[in-house]
Amino acid sequence: MKKTIFLFCFCAVQLLQAQQTPLFSVYRDQWSILNPAAISNNFLLNNRSMTLSGTWHTQWWGLPESPRTQLLNWEYVADEKNSVFGAHVLNDQTGKIGQTGVYGRFAYRIKSGKRVVQSFTIGLSAGAVQYRARLSEIRFPDPSTQPLGDDRAIRPDIGVGIFYQYSNRYYAGLSVPQTFGLNTDFDAGKEDFTIRRIPHVYAVAGGYWSAPWLGNETSFIEPSVWIKYAPNSPLNVDANLRCQINELLWAGTGLNAGLGDQFSAALHFEAGLFFGEQVQMLNSQLKVGFGFDLPVTQSLATTFGAGGEVNLVYAFK
Repeated sequence: MKKTIFLFCFCAVQLLQAQQTPLFSVYRDQWSILNPAAISNNFLLNNRSMTLSGTWHTQWWGLPESPRTQLLNWEYVADEKNSVFGAHVLNDQTGKIGQTGVYGRFAYRIKSGKRVVQSFTIGLSAGAVQYRARLSEIRFPDPSTQPLGDDRAIRPDIGVGIFYQYSNRYYAGLSVPQTFGLNTDFDAGKEDFTIRRIPHVYAVAGGYWSAPWLGNETSFIEPSVWIKYAPNSPLNVDANLRCQINELLWAGTGLNAGLGDQFSAALHFEAGLFFGEQVQMLNSQLKVGFGFDLPVTQSLATTFGAGGEVNLVYAFK
């Protein structure tokens, strides 16, 4: 009975998330996490080869112990060697289940074209993830029920991806996080259970269109889409439009939709500030971004409230 109750609660949370990997609101600043072959927009737009970033994300503000994610990320584009290097630390907690992973990343760019530069990038990420189950904190209505035990397990994790870039203006990519889908077995004392880690498929696409009428020659519009698929889960789509108004301000909006038997949708809003040459930061830039997701449909997946995200990105040559 203890095992059944816990697995029911855990599976419910996982089904509501529609996936096992962490989610991001301002996902365009997390391309390298979603796809190990992706190239940062700090390099594509501003030729800044080094990027350091931190992210804090939370889902379902109305639900106690809702999913929370923290991320630290580093990326370096060695353009002369056609290579991309990176590493990140990711912590994700949902209720009594959590994971912390440390990853390294390498990608190789194959360039082509004379008048217009194109590149096709192949990437691999590899790391180790510690999975945690704080089952002893679960309280059952029957006081005579013995509590479950805590457990931890460390497993390897690998992700692969491809990324196409055209003229530093248009991009598209395909990736498979949790490529091997290794299972995680927990020993909870008298009860054992297994979390089956399933591969996911991500597709991303977008581009940058100059829009000097928004502010000045640095202004642009960026439409983008992020499609997420996991077996036995509804297809999930993020479609967004971001506008850089000038060297100081950007803003965007969009829609997240779950396309299962029960349609769910959430409006997305984001905004941010740039700090660069205006504050005497030569050859570098600090970006502060905020994202907010507001459910607009009444479904099981959107009942628990809104979500939000804060990003800090520092890029330099």
